[in-house]
Amino acid sequence: MDDARLRAALGYSRFKGPPNVLIFDTQYHMVDDAVDGALELGWQVHRLASPKRGNGSTQFIAALLTALVTYRPDFVLTINHLGFDAEGVLATLLERYDIPIASWFVDHPMPVLGGADNNATSNLQLFCFERTAFAWLQKSGYANPGYLPTASNGKYFRPDRLNPTLMDRYRCQISFAGNSWWYKTRVEPAKGIRKAARAMMARQKIGRSNVAGAFEKMLEKGDRKAFAAAQVVLAEASMASRQRFVKRLQALNPTLIGDEYWKNICPGVKVSPYLDYHTELPSFFAASHVNMNITSEQMPTAVNQRVWDVPAVNGFLLTDAQDDALEIFTDEESMAFYSSLDEAMSKARFYLAHPDVRERIAAKGRAIVEQSHRMTHRMQSMYHAMKLRFG
Repeated sequence: MDDARLRAALGYSRFKGPPNVLIFDTQYHMVDDAVDGALELGWQVHRLASPKRGNGSTQFIAALLTALVTYRPDFVLTINHLGFDAEGVLATLLERYDIPIASWFVDHPMPVLGGADNNATSNLQLFCFERTAFAWLQKSGYANPGYLPTASNGKYFRPDRLNPTLMDRYRCQISFAGNSWWYKTRVEPAKGIRKAARAMMARQKIGRSNVAGAFEKMLEKGDRKAFAAAQVVLAEASMASRQRFVKRLQALNPTLIGDEYWKNICPGVKVSPYLDYHTELPSFFAASHVNMNITSEQMPTAVNQRVWDVPAVNGFLLTDAQDDALEIFTDEESMAFYSSLDEAMSKARFYLAHPDVRERIAAKGRAIVEQSHRMTHRMQSMYHAMKLRFG
């Protein structure tokens, strides 16, 4: 199809009927949640199998253009900008044909985007769950990023969809479900990057208090190896904080769900294999009397999925005091928070001994999630922002 015919085929009206979205299916876990939320709202949803690391290949571009002509979506949706190439070939192509792009970051955008400002096209609306990244995003050309936190998937995380058999199997006093970060720090990075990370750790600390500034300095210098090393240093910080957390929890004999590498950083710890996120984890959260949580170092203010998913199933959560959670939930009323590991241990013991208090707090937390923090709420917010800007 020549350019004139393609431009005519892609010149259809958008945002005039029921919401219609084409989503890049990169197999990232949040893709399914976004699709479920959109379908629950009655949207037309079309998946396009996409590589995580886009390279602007002719084959993928042909598949994308065919999908656009066939489905005529209001906009294209990607999670964490996956499927797009760093050179901006794909983003520029969609800009040429006035196809709006919604890119929703549910991880910190700086390690993902790096210096890829070629993707800052006029047809892109970026959404991000971490507000401290906004200043860098705007400086990099990503105009008017929208705040969009994650949320719970109502298709699975609901009390009426729990599995009673699984709940009986998973019943426990206190638990933590999470990875050790060992793979991200010791297995995935290349040997040279790990060496550079060790040298960097000897010079500076990178964590939630300075993640934006530290990464920005690396990007300004244009040192890609140093930037990659900084990502490993940040992952090391998350691993260290989880190590301290789990070691302290051992006094309460917790049920730990995670990867096999936990035994490398907490020798002697008892760890059970991962549970399926959608079919098993909801019942586990509901069956645990006290669910513990700790936020990774890439998130200065944002919250992880447990903050939404545990109360969504009427479970009780004791979590570190993140700003975004404190704006929504009230300590000891709709969620329980701690500011130190000493306080976490003290509060855990208290709540284990007071089931009536746990139940009251869990019920109020669930009501808040149901009212405003389901994936349906997030997809509605996204659509309204896209229609306002591009409709």
